[in-house]
Amino acid sequence: MAFSRGRIPGHTISVMERWDAIVVGAGPAGCAAACDLASAGRAVLLLDRAEFPRHKACAGGLTRKSLRALRYSVASVTRETISAIVVEKRRGEAATLASRTPVCALTVREELDDFCLRRTIEAGAQFARIGPIVAIDASGDGVAIETPERRHHARFLVGADGVHSRVRQLVHGDCPLWLRRGFALEAEVRTGDDGDGDLVFDLAGARQGYGWIFPKRDHVNVGLYTESAEERLDRPRLLAYIRQRFGDARVGRITGQFLGFGAENAPAAEGRTFLVGDAGGFADPLTGEGIYGAIASGQAAAAAIDGELCGSVAAHRTFARRTAQLRKDLLLSASGARWFYGNLDLGYRALTAPVFRGAVINAYANGTKIAGLANAIRRFARAFAASA
Repeated sequence: MAFSRGRIPGHTISVMERWDAIVVGAGPAGCAAACDLASAGRAVLLLDRAEFPRHKACAGGLTRKSLRALRYSVASVTRETISAIVVEKRRGEAATLASRTPVCALTVREELDDFCLRRTIEAGAQFARIGPIVAIDASGDGVAIETPERRHHARFLVGADGVHSRVRQLVHGDCPLWLRRGFALEAEVRTGDDGDGDLVFDLAGARQGYGWIFPKRDHVNVGLYTESAEERLDRPRLLAYIRQRFGDARVGRITGQFLGFGAENAPAAEGRTFLVGDAGGFADPLTGEGIYGAIASGQAAAAAIDGELCGSVAAHRTFARRTAQLRKDLLLSASGARWFYGNLDLGYRALTAPVFRGAVINAYANGTKIAGLANAIRRFARAFAASA
């Protein structure tokens, strides 16, 4: 299907006593859940406050693992395909991690999210724009959510509405102890060379984080990311970083976005409400990547809901089982991130050592044992420091 832009209006909602599932949030996590449920023949209502296409701050990189997890090709909204990553510790000190095959497809999130929403609607999900959710009643054998427009009833509810999730606030409280927030600020930059260039992670860009440069054909995305609450990222800081890298290049819109971490410490799922993506803290603290965790957790919620509707195991048990490995990986990633960003010189030296370069880029792309690899790098760096 060729990608074509155009506003997606709120659809007229079918008359439905009770939906099999309501999904709040139409980003990657929400669309992953709604698409799988609709494809399984379930009655799904997908809700979002935004009008699509809508802008969102995100580097827009889809690694091999994300591309494999998606149920459809996103080739029509892929701007560039990357087979190498440049990792910088400071200007003039950099290493290239290269692969024989592409490791990342670069998209513009505005286009990607719009495309995924269209595919989800094609699968059979109904989409509607809503005002703010004012109440959620999760008692009994179903869930009801109330908006200024109407009250919706479903067997299950999926909260895919971002790090400031209204679903999570109303069901679990405003900010549970397990939730951690990161922050990213990005801009579209026109450099005059049609967005060509390397994909760069600049470890000197921000404490407990990095700067990034992602080529997007007609522009580059330039951003700063941190997990540290003490690191201040604002518009002047980003503009100074862009001037340092690109001089007087033309800077487009600047947008900020929070990321949600902490799924590894979240309590086991219970009841009929599931938190996925940033709402459930499924972003990776080591890499800052959120799209894969969004897709994987959204699909896990869909499988859990469909299983119970088929008369199988209770959905909350299936969701806990299907996300168990992802949570273990995130636990190791959190540990690796604390060490790596706290020991950047050693971490960079180990990360870019010839013995690890191929393994690092392929683990990043494939999602296979990246957390374990991070801890192997930590052990290597400690041994290197002891022998130096």
